[in-house]
Amino acid sequence: MLYEKFIRLVEDHAESLTQEWIKEVKTNTCTTGYSKIEDAILGVRVFDVYKRLGEWIMNTDPADPKTAEHFIKLGRERANEKLKNSEVVYALILARVVLWRHIVGQGIINSTMDMYQSLEFYQKVNNFFDKAVYFVAVGFESVNNNDQEKLKKDDFVDKAVKGVTGWFYHK
Repeated sequence: MLYEKFIRLVEDHAESLTQEWIKEVKTNTCTTGYSKIEDAILGVRVFDVYKRLGEWIMNTDPADPKTAEHFIKLGRERANEKLKNSEVVYALILARVVLWRHIVGQGIINSTMDMYQSLEFYQKVNNFFDKAVYFVAVGFESVNNNDQEKLKKDDFVDKAVKGVTGWFYHK
């Protein structure tokens, strides 16, 4: 399946994807707060996002509350680092753009069927990043609004995941 080929491509080129993202995030005027962070730290962070993307795509459960919890925590961490929410969101957008630019640039889409499967894959990639952005924002807001108790409620993440996932997969 082409999905596995895309994921292998990302895994095989993780270092170059990471370096490209670091270059983008450190020089982009929308992510100036990232210019102060060491490359090694940024590399670990984007590698984690790409790794979670691969796991999420191969997961049969599109809700995956663990991913939501991870990105809520990530949002809280970035808020505590005094990064702007807009910068964190744009850093995730850049991760998606760098990834897709790399996949398309590899020339593995050679037929109409490949194109169809790549569009399906791209939709999954977008769904993942949209969820990541939403849950990062939830985490970010929970720090700024002292809304930590809301997140501690057992059903908050489940309800949020169902709401977001239901919207993506609305039939």
